[in-house]
Amino acid sequence: MSPWIIIVILGACAIAYAYIMPRKNKAQEPGHQLVQEMESTLEHYMTEIENDNDALIQRVAEMKGEATAADQRLQSQLKELQQRLDQLEQNNINEPLASHVPHSGNVPVQASEGLQAQALVKSVQAEAAQQALEADLPTSKVESSPGRESIKDRYVELFNLHAEGKSMDAISKQTGIQRGEVQLILQLAEREES
Repeated sequence: MSPWIIIVILGACAIAYAYIMPRKNKAQEPGHQLVQEMESTLEHYMTEIENDNDALIQRVAEMKGEATAADQRLQSQLKELQQRLDQLEQNNINEPLASHVPHSGNVPVQASEGLQAQALVKSVQAEAAQQALEADLPTSKVESSPGRESIKDRYVELFNLHAEGKSMDAISKQTGIQRGEVQLILQLAEREES
């Protein structure tokens, strides 16, 4: 082989290699860009979920504080009424001892006052117990109701908009539910039906 043929072959190989190199980089860029977009989307979604969780934790803490305050108020009212009852009982005990000869008209009045005080304390205790149960009842209803209700019953407006053919973004804006949650709810409803 002559030297000029070798030079031509080497030049052709160099030109072919130069054309191949940029094509590989261009083919790799869209895949890399797609991965970056997915990562940023997932990070954004995780941030939204963390914000929602923080808001939920704050709401639960507020509800717990309100329930504790209500319980303390009821306890203080109960103590006050108990003190009043004890005071009335002491008055009833001391009055018959103070008077050596009890009047026939005063005895039924004093007994009826003691019975009224006892009835008042019992009614207040019953009200306090009922209010404490009512304070605990909404959380138990919230916990037990998801087991009974289907997803379509809980998100009626969302499914109505979906049935009208609205897009995920439009449903998200109208209901105030985030787009990812809308998708998740629709997927869970499909699983529930099957």
